[in-house]
Amino acid sequence: MKRFDIVRRALLPAPEILLFALIFWLALWFMPDALNSDGDLGRHITVGNYILDTRAIPTRDVFSHTRFDAELVPHEWLSEAIFAWAHRSAGLNGVAWLTALLIALTYFALAVGLRALGVNALIAFFVALFAYFAGFIHQLPRPHMFSLLFFTLELVLLEIFRRRGDWRILLPLPILMILWANLHGAFVFGLILAAVFGIGALLEKRWRVARIYFALLLALTLASFVNPSGAQTLRHGFGYVESRLLVDLTVEYQSPNFHNAATYPFALLLVWPLLLGARARWNAPWAHTLLVILWTLLALYSARNIPLYAQVTLLALTLPSQLWLWARAPALEAPLRNLDALAPRASGWALGVGGAALLIWLQANGAVFDLRGEGNTFRAEHFPVAAVNALEKDLPPGEMFNEFTWGGYLLYRLFPHKRVFIDGQTDFYGEALTREYLRILNAEAGWQDTLNQYDVQWVIVPPSRPLARELTRTGEWREFFRDATAAIFVKE
Repeated sequence: MKRFDIVRRALLPAPEILLFALIFWLALWFMPDALNSDGDLGRHITVGNYILDTRAIPTRDVFSHTRFDAELVPHEWLSEAIFAWAHRSAGLNGVAWLTALLIALTYFALAVGLRALGVNALIAFFVALFAYFAGFIHQLPRPHMFSLLFFTLELVLLEIFRRRGDWRILLPLPILMILWANLHGAFVFGLILAAVFGIGALLEKRWRVARIYFALLLALTLASFVNPSGAQTLRHGFGYVESRLLVDLTVEYQSPNFHNAATYPFALLLVWPLLLGARARWNAPWAHTLLVILWTLLALYSARNIPLYAQVTLLALTLPSQLWLWARAPALEAPLRNLDALAPRASGWALGVGGAALLIWLQANGAVFDLRGEGNTFRAEHFPVAAVNALEKDLPPGEMFNEFTWGGYLLYRLFPHKRVFIDGQTDFYGEALTREYLRILNAEAGWQDTLNQYDVQWVIVPPSRPLARELTRTGEWREFFRDATAAIFVKE
């Protein structure tokens, strides 16, 4: 009988295992669009390659000429090294597989956590799938995918402790925090989670539980200092939002655009707590109330917080929604509970692993099964692919001025031979340099002097930029290359 149970757990897939396989495939299906929707991936791969090559974590800038040797807070160094390793192993396909794995593990963890909290397996499947589509707006091949996974793991463990009171369930969290603080700067949200659960316990006068939460918060804070920059990484994590200009220029930090279909699941989630409260007289614990309110505000302020909002809201709403469903349709409860008994949590893992491995093998051997049938490449209409091909054959001397969103791609193709003027790491370049960049790009008064100040000898920008038009008019710059995406000018 025991042998049969082992085989069943390996081969009989629970809904959350099917969810893992489905989301892994969906992530790969949409991956080429994700690769080309953001210019930062190239920088992360370049920094990771630097770490792997030198076996050192950069704490001074070596990637730009405008801020060369300035102090650098390497808050994503570990994830960048992992992305670079994946790229070395299989190119952009390797990056795609790593990203798909992180996404699939995130929603698998949510589904397993919901089942551990008493949610039916089939309901947990569809709720976690809905969370995937709600968070789709910011699921990109970048280090923040580690944050989404770690956020979900901590959220589930904090909630299990709130329900059961066994503090031992929290023991993995300081170790996770050490990793998280070296993987991505959003580890600060892990500290906020612990604080909110602690405040919720205080409001409910659960003094022992509150003490444990705040002791955990102290342990997590100390654990977050275990990184190359120590406590400075924590200050850095909160410091970016202080610059109004940088936040406004960064698309992912802007408020969600409800004219975009990708935000429709988020809009539905905004209504769900209101419907549940009105129809089911939902008596939410204080921790859930505070979490939903806080992350609603964060998600409305910045679209990049929508995936975290989905995890928080669905963890809080799913079980009371299920209880309301049982009360309204009691005939559904028995057959759905039978499904729970049929497939224990996370059973069928061999099929889940095998399915993901099969997709990887197929893609590694030339199969193309993404939405557009293009494969995982940087598209020439989004990045200056042909322009950099021309540069590699005849690289101009001197420093460059480049389009902000192309900085990561240019590092990916040209570093260490060339350093960029600016790239997507706006928290490092700061507001002053960003304003100078905009002055040059828009050919505003004094743009020539600013170019001279940084000893810029060649420029690569889209042909539609005001700077490109001005450089065409002047006799001091020679057009080196032009296509529909990019124009390159070299100073005579």
